[in-house]
Amino acid sequence: MRLYYYKTPAGNFGDDLNQWLWRQLFPIPIEQCFDDETLFLGIGSILNSEIPEYPPKKIIFGTGYGYGSLPSVTDAWRFICVRGPLTAQALELPPSAAICDSALLVRELVEPARSAEHKIAFMPHHRMINADDWQSVCESLDICYIDPAAPIQNILDKIRSSELVISESLHGAIMADAFRVPWIPVRTNSFILEFKWQDWCASIQLEHNFEWLPSIAIETDSDFKRRHRGLARFGRGRMRRSYSIALARSRLRWLARFGKRRLSSEVVFQQVYARLYDTFGKLVEQVIQTQAVKN
Repeated sequence: MRLYYYKTPAGNFGDDLNQWLWRQLFPIPIEQCFDDETLFLGIGSILNSEIPEYPPKKIIFGTGYGYGSLPSVTDAWRFICVRGPLTAQALELPPSAAICDSALLVRELVEPARSAEHKIAFMPHHRMINADDWQSVCESLDICYIDPAAPIQNILDKIRSSELVISESLHGAIMADAFRVPWIPVRTNSFILEFKWQDWCASIQLEHNFEWLPSIAIETDSDFKRRHRGLARFGRGRMRRSYSIALARSRLRWLARFGKRRLSSEVVFQQVYARLYDTFGKLVEQVIQTQAVKN
């Protein structure tokens, strides 16, 4: 069985969780779980037309739809569960197929922290780490900066040991909720997909809406004048970027103090987690039985 997920050259927490998680949760190396003609799709918004036709068999566990066009599903596909009700609806699956994002099973390997080391943590979208200098902004506010390209364990430790996580990364928020840490979803750019957030939030019975956070990427003169019409007199270059950074610092500070905190209810979380855990347990049982037949 081959593991299929989106690979970002610089690294991205949500995608990279696949290698880290599944190789620890399955009782044997994932390549040996099923035959070579099977593709395993776990964490990510990867249910689209980019999925390779070969191998023909697909096992979908907690995966979501969101980017691109819908995939061409065949009888060889096996939907164990998907991320949320919007994905189930888009693929015309029964409502019962929607459980939650499978990254929730990180709780089997890492427990919530007993005490907090960081009051506030901020995690940007992985596409913005080279465009925005959020690390410097966070350091100036005494906020723990979480690099989405950092090693998995490093990211998990920072999330679980924070009192609040402000996240532009979906899986930053998912992990915060898993560790029972309140979180605030933010968006600085329109390319950050709202559908996948709505899908996951619906699975844990929360309404979704982003909090606004300004981008501090270097803008063209026309972009700046369009977004800040009354501030064109600030000129360009260094002064303009200084204004953007000051605005970002002010807004991030405000969110840390007054932003609406989200967290699924303990009852809902335990119910969703139990369903996901039991469903994965049945898959593992099948893996064990398959190996017993082979041997």
